[in-house]
Amino acid sequence: MFSPDLPKPVLFHPLKHHLQYIREFIEYSLAITEPEIKDALVTIGSSQLDMYLGQLMPMQISQEVMLHLQQHSLLQPEMYRQYLTDEEKAYFVITLSDATAWVLRWGLEAGRFVHLHPARYTPNTIRVKANSLKIAVATVVAAKRLPNVGVNLELVNRVRREWLELPPVKALSEDSGIINLIKLLKMQ
Repeated sequence: MFSPDLPKPVLFHPLKHHLQYIREFIEYSLAITEPEIKDALVTIGSSQLDMYLGQLMPMQISQEVMLHLQQHSLLQPEMYRQYLTDEEKAYFVITLSDATAWVLRWGLEAGRFVHLHPARYTPNTIRVKANSLKIAVATVVAAKRLPNVGVNLELVNRVRREWLELPPVKALSEDSGIINLIKLLKMQ
C-alpha cells in the first residue's frame, strides 16, 4: 500500500513508515469498515522497519526526494535504474532538510520506480517490529471504535486474534514495544 496522492515516480508506504500518517489513519479508520482496516494492516508486513517521527509530511518528503533526483538527472526510469546499477548496492541514501537519511531503491509499482523509506538509525526515526506496529495500530483503532473500552490486555489479545490472526499473549509489561508504540500513537 502506497499513498496514491504522492507524485509519481515516488513509491512510499506511509502506513508503515510515517508516524503522523499513521495517526491520521487511526482517525480515518472510524469511517471505514473493519475488513478495510485489516487489509491496510496486512500491508505493514512482518519484518522490522524504520518509522519516521519528524515534521516533514509525506508530500514534503516526496518533493525533496524529487528535487534531489532532478538535480542529479535521475527522474527518468532508465537513468535512475542505471545509477542504482552503477552503485552496485541496489539503493542509495540521501539526507533531507531535517537531517533524516532516506533510502532510495527501485520501486516495483507501475509508474512508481523510486521506492523510499527512512534509513536505519537516522535522526527522527525509530526501529520497530512490524507485528508490534500492527498490534499497536489495531489496538488504538479498536479502542476508538468500541465505546467504553480502554487499552488493556483483553483488547490487545482481541485484535491479535480477530484482526491479525496472531496468538494471544499472557501479559503486557509497561515497557513492552507494543505499549510504547501505543503511547506514541496516542500522543498528539
